[in-house]
Amino acid sequence: MAKAEDILVAKSAGFCPGVKHAIEQVFALEAARKKPIYTLGPLIHNKQVTSMLERKDIRAIHTPEEATNKQGVLVIRAHGITPDLQRQLEACEMSVVDATCPLVKHAQNIIAKYAVQDYHTVIIGDAEHAEVIGLMGYAQNRCHVVSSLEEAKALPHFEKVNVVSQTTQQESVFYELSEEIKKHADICQISNTICQPTKDRQKETMEQAQNADLVIVVGGKHSANTTRLAALCRGLCKHVQHVETEDELNEKEVVEAKKIFITAGASTPSWVIDSVAFRVKTLRDRATRKVVYRYKPGEKK
Repeated sequence: MAKAEDILVAKSAGFCPGVKHAIEQVFALEAARKKPIYTLGPLIHNKQVTSMLERKDIRAIHTPEEATNKQGVLVIRAHGITPDLQRQLEACEMSVVDATCPLVKHAQNIIAKYAVQDYHTVIIGDAEHAEVIGLMGYAQNRCHVVSSLEEAKALPHFEKVNVVSQTTQQESVFYELSEEIKKHADICQISNTICQPTKDRQKETMEQAQNADLVIVVGGKHSANTTRLAALCRGLCKHVQHVETEDELNEKEVVEAKKIFITAGASTPSWVIDSVAFRVKTLRDRATRKVVYRYKPGEKK
């Protein structure tokens, strides 16, 4: 059995401020509990959080018509929505609470600003992601979404184009594709709308993952930012595990690794990260292995 040095839990792991704000808004509504509470789609992309909200009788719906009680409160999820859908919600009977991440709103405002100046919009991101669908709604039907260099090369020529990013995009990918998009326009406005928490998470990951024997990425398999983080790690470390809970850990790799780095996506709650870290700890020789937190569990980051 290999002698381990330590287990490092990332300081940047877990809820970003936008997700934390959305969760807190829903918890505040739940504490008051004057009306039934619904979220427009999953509040965030994490099964554990969604299950927790369901246990509190907070249900995800896709349209106001799906609500069984039309006098309830409808929460717009952190990813944001299109302006058309926003207007539909304002016209419905339900009370609406906007929990859109402020940094997503910033990207929406940038798109809207240039769209009225007759700019086309190119979004670097995942076309099917809820955030990107919302962003597209601000582009006045002049929008392309690209996620690879091949897709960027296939773009038409634009007189004027505004390039933005899904807020959780990998920064190196954004810059690479932006350089290609420049070749397709007479005037190219590049707006790096990747959020600072994502940049911080990627920076810490690149610094730590390359020195680890095993990286464990904790978070939803359907979470775009978490799967992107896992992909980043696979380019830096030979052994990478993307797990949603501690039950999915590959125990053999955990025990044999000398140095383990644990990180998590922006929608992963701290209690899930802590459970994974605790499970890793108990799988290893307690006499020779220690867990080094870059933050203390429970403290504000």
